[in-house]
Amino acid sequence: MKKSTLYIILFSGLLFSSCLQKQIDLQLPPFHSQLVVEGYLEKNKPVQIAVSQTSNFFGTPDLTAVFLKKATVVLSYRGTVDTLVFNPFPDFKHNKWFNYHLKNSDSIPLKNNVTYYLWVKDSTGRIVTAQTMWRDSVNIDSIKEIYTVVNKFRTDTVMRAYFKDNGATTDFYRFRAINHSRADSVRVDNFFADNLFNGESFSLSTGRKFHKGDTCDIVLYHIDNDFFTFLNTARDADNANGNPFASPATIISNIKGGTGIFTCMPECNRRVVFK
Repeated sequence: MKKSTLYIILFSGLLFSSCLQKQIDLQLPPFHSQLVVEGYLEKNKPVQIAVSQTSNFFGTPDLTAVFLKKATVVLSYRGTVDTLVFNPFPDFKHNKWFNYHLKNSDSIPLKNNVTYYLWVKDSTGRIVTAQTMWRDSVNIDSIKEIYTVVNKFRTDTVMRAYFKDNGATTDFYRFRAINHSRADSVRVDNFFADNLFNGESFSLSTGRKFHKGDTCDIVLYHIDNDFFTFLNTARDADNANGNPFASPATIISNIKGGTGIFTCMPECNRRVVFK
């Protein structure tokens, strides 16, 4: 092909593509920032709450205005009222910043069927509320090492955790397998309802992303419907972000007056070593 012919083809293609382009002006609704609250109640762990606010996706990022320093954060349960204090130190290990914590207290009493209430007010007068109920953890009954021969050069090993679901209740779970030997990297993180195995024994796999000698932390959380819905809708929103073919997704939150999640995290955990 002659160079002149190639130039003509390239020029025609650019001219054609420019004809297909059209500028469209979208009239976006005014942006209104709202409070974001994230908090998890766990046994033998300090009470920590993250209080922040949403920022304009199309505006100039202002990281100093995201996390709020002047807010009143109150946790109450069974006649007890605790006010959390500002905590200026981020958790660099887990890349989180719970900027309010309960001072001089490692944890609070967490008992079955007790409801815990959260009330947050920022310096501008915005108020959000939330509540969650503690549900006892579900025990991991046993853990078995399963060998699968892939070929004569490779044999995969997985751990399977077995537990018994309560048939009298509708239950939700989150299952995590963490490689403790490799910087606490999360290998499995699944959440699901018991509708397919209600009242039966069920097993969950750690996956095959482990090596001989790795230490695996297996954690089974007994979560509520609010957290299950939040996790599902947050995943859908994350998948839709930047995908032109995905439908818009809204995160469903149990925070009234804002967004985020406040929930109890009853857990049963086991530590095993891959042989």
